[in-house]
Amino acid sequence: MDRMDFIDEDIELMLRFQSGDEACFERLAELHKDRVFNMACRFLGDYQEAEDTTQEVFLKIYRAKNIYRPQAKFTTWLYIICKNTCLKALDKKHPGTVSLDGIIELEEDAAPMQAADPSSPSPVDSMVDSEAASVIKAAIDSLPPSQRMAVILCRYERLSYEEAAAVMLCSVKAVKSMLHRARVGLKEKLAAYFKK
Repeated sequence: MDRMDFIDEDIELMLRFQSGDEACFERLAELHKDRVFNMACRFLGDYQEAEDTTQEVFLKIYRAKNIYRPQAKFTTWLYIICKNTCLKALDKKHPGTVSLDGIIELEEDAAPMQAADPSSPSPVDSMVDSEAASVIKAAIDSLPPSQRMAVILCRYERLSYEEAAAVMLCSVKAVKSMLHRARVGLKEKLAAYFKK
């Protein structure tokens, strides 16, 4: 088995899972489920699809235990599986995306009423911030899938160019090019809104 010069906790857990320790898989899932869900939710723009994609990602990891080889950081392998699963889900999805800023209805007794914090933004400021976030989210959603994935990996997941290139199976130069095109596209799409 090819082993890297370093073995991080995730790789060690995966190798122990590969040797039959099922609890290690549960630990990996617990450590990374939020990361996978957040990436899927940002990319797909739909809570339910992100949940389904998250389950599918971990099912793929479970099924791949016998072919896993620690040739890169575990998270790189995880992001590759997540990226491919998101792209497959996007192919099945209708062209429009659902906003992540949708309202989640709560039952009346779900949360106690609280007094407004005087240091918090006013309702008008909150509405403006929410509107800006919605406009930015819609602009990111409108990017081509490769540019959107580069933005999510580098901006939201905070991967380096090198790590994003490993996940996207391309060169660092290609990642930088995708990010540049995404910035140009976003600047054009958002120019009218932010001139207000």
